[in-house]
Amino acid sequence: MVQSIDPNSHQKLPYHFYQGTNTKTPILVIYHGWAGSTTGYYDLAEELQELGYTVVLPDMVHHDSRGTIENYFDISTRQRMFWGTVFQTIDEFDILIADLKVNKKDVLVIGSSMGGFIASSIFAKNTEVQGLVNVNGSGTFVITDDFFRKTDGRGELSGKERAVLETYDPILYAYSGKPVLLMHGDSDQTIDISGQYAYYAYCSSPDVTFDIYNEVNHQFSEDMVDGLKFWLSENFS
Repeated sequence: MVQSIDPNSHQKLPYHFYQGTNTKTPILVIYHGWAGSTTGYYDLAEELQELGYTVVLPDMVHHDSRGTIENYFDISTRQRMFWGTVFQTIDEFDILIADLKVNKKDVLVIGSSMGGFIASSIFAKNTEVQGLVNVNGSGTFVITDDFFRKTDGRGELSGKERAVLETYDPILYAYSGKPVLLMHGDSDQTIDISGQYAYYAYCSSPDVTFDIYNEVNHQFSEDMVDGLKFWLSENFS
């Protein structure tokens, strides 16, 4: 079931903060995947911090300090909770910005897998944000939900479910013209690459880079990390 969860606007959100030395570069807010954890991004955060970037790893609902799920790979659990987690995290972006005491124009969002969905929608809904990196995720929610449903053998979206998805779907918002990096493995068996192709076609801009990695399944590979660092240095140094 697809549903939107309204965040508590008075809530303080837990996050991991890595202070960088270069105040001219954007603050990098990184969102992990459905079965992931902020702990899996400590090394990346430290590597980026060493390059001068300030990095933020938010704890997302149903993950880490905000409660965990017994089995993230259980199909029925994913079907019930995936989109709600995505929507709540998107909605909480304003709270995170307030907690960090920064401006949206000072932030760049990065996401891997589910985090790519989240980052893409935040970028679409907040045009001040400096840029987007989507790794093995999707910027087209209705298209990707159709892939999920076909894979699971479920029926089509109801009108109500479609309406909720469209509220957050990045391709239903005007592209801001800010720099975007899309990265995806050509052998990804978890998140179909079609969502990235559709978002790339929608933006149709020289400011959007789409890098496809051969023989890579659903993983944030070392080559992708190198690609991220290079893209950041080219666009924001």
